[in-house]
Amino acid sequence: MIVTATRAGLLNARSSRLAAQSEELGLKSEKTLELIRRRASLRDSLRLLLTVLRFLIAGLVLAMVIPLDESVVPLPILAGWLALTSLGIWLVEFFVERRILNDPEGWAVRLTPMAQIVAALMGPLLALPTRLASRSREPQQLVTITEDELRLFVDASQREGVLEKEERRMIFSIFEFADTLVREIMLPRIDIFALDVNTTIDEARSALIETGYSRVPVYSETIDNIIGLLYAKDMLKVWNGGGQTSSLRDLLRNVNFVPESKKLDALLAEMQAGRFHIAIVVDEYGGVAGLVTLEDMMEEIVGEIQDEYDQGEELPYQKISDEEYIFHGRFNLDDFNEIMGSSLSSEDADTVGGFLFNEIGHVPKAGEQWETEGLHLKVEQVAGRRVRRVRARRVANPETSEDNANHAD
Repeated sequence: MIVTATRAGLLNARSSRLAAQSEELGLKSEKTLELIRRRASLRDSLRLLLTVLRFLIAGLVLAMVIPLDESVVPLPILAGWLALTSLGIWLVEFFVERRILNDPEGWAVRLTPMAQIVAALMGPLLALPTRLASRSREPQQLVTITEDELRLFVDASQREGVLEKEERRMIFSIFEFADTLVREIMLPRIDIFALDVNTTIDEARSALIETGYSRVPVYSETIDNIIGLLYAKDMLKVWNGGGQTSSLRDLLRNVNFVPESKKLDALLAEMQAGRFHIAIVVDEYGGVAGLVTLEDMMEEIVGEIQDEYDQGEELPYQKISDEEYIFHGRFNLDDFNEIMGSSLSSEDADTVGGFLFNEIGHVPKAGEQWETEGLHLKVEQVAGRRVRRVRARRVANPETSEDNANHAD
């Protein structure tokens, strides 16, 4: 029973949890961690000892129930007692293991002395078989785990309470990071705040103070001709006319351009190597499509990062009820599908607003509605030709045909 408990505790304890409790447990935890690092040899030692003990128990039971003067024991009686003995051993091990698995780390620490004794006794007996087995075995190949297997493991960990829901979301975001394109997260061209190179120093300084931006693109004649970045800290050099320059052009720094089809992992590596935090996104024709920052990329993993200048910004989405949400028009379509449990897709759109624009077939008006895949979508707010807010509600009896498409209130 003690050996079974030792096996259940030491072989199921998580080293990460023990390490987290190392300060409380002190030296005991260190000894347990050392045994767990040699889990394979400990498993073999415990297996050998359990096998020996099972045979001894079976032999003792038979010796107790079979009379000494009986030279021949009927086979049914022998088989029956062996079966009962095996069942009894199994039941004891089952209930002991179930108890230990409620707190494997705690039991592992308590049973560490027992495990050390077992390892010391069984180690010499296993030395020769282990050496012979290692010689006859091919070198082990590294075990590879696919992304799907990792996802299943993460899902199982959340169900068991090892991971929180937000931790699961962050891990899945890391998986998706490498497959996400720059155009899916960029600030679109129409929302870029930029300065004309002919803007005066005073006007530029006022604009930086008002917006709170630390870096601003500067263009010549048209925004498709961005010639550099203006850093707020460089404006300090000419604060109140203390500098020698009178033109923004003299303060500009180099700007990096990236294609909208670039993947985020490649861009992150490029930003780390080049030590820049902002890049201008260009389309296939060389025109400016948008702007992407290091913060945008980090938000893909950790979620929205709010600072003192973001207080007035609209939330990406707002939960009204379990069945109803309001989304910003720029909200990513894949994230929308994850929240709403839908599978909306569009080859020409990455956002909720863009999807509605393509589905309706014209510039949407406030109040226009669309039903698809069990969802009722309503345009809540429009700014010019852009959809700013969309209300999405799950419908009880969805009609997915195109005939139920859109209608105005």
